[in-house]
Amino acid sequence: MSSEAPTAAPTAALADALREARLLAAARPWTLPTPATEAEATQLLALLAATAALPAPEIEAQPDGALHFNWEAGERGWVTLSVDGHALLTHSAVIDGDEYTLAEPWDGESLTDWAAEVLRRLWTPSAQLGRTGDSPGAQPKAT
Repeated sequence: MSSEAPTAAPTAALADALREARLLAAARPWTLPTPATEAEATQLLALLAATAALPAPEIEAQPDGALHFNWEAGERGWVTLSVDGHALLTHSAVIDGDEYTLAEPWDGESLTDWAAEVLRRLWTPSAQLGRTGDSPGAQPKAT
């Protein structure tokens, strides 16, 4: 199995997002992603590709030069990870009705613990009442 296959789509998505940012910056007061932002985005893609069973994100350039990596899981919710070239990994999410937002220092060596956790929560079914066969009023069991 080739290690290039999982990164092909996200790499194309990053190239598309950067191309779109250049087009928008030519017509609007947008800030282009800096080389540092592009480097962080490339590093984040490499880390995400190494994360088992994680679907490829949608990548979007933002007017302030940041790059957003978005995942949606239907009614479960969504997660956005953002890089902006300032050694921060920002994440926001709504998962099963709970909201999460945090900006953490990021060295690019690994996902921050909390970023990995919100991604895990988005793609792992929760033990909610009525979904696991628990009786009404039962508390989910700790594992």
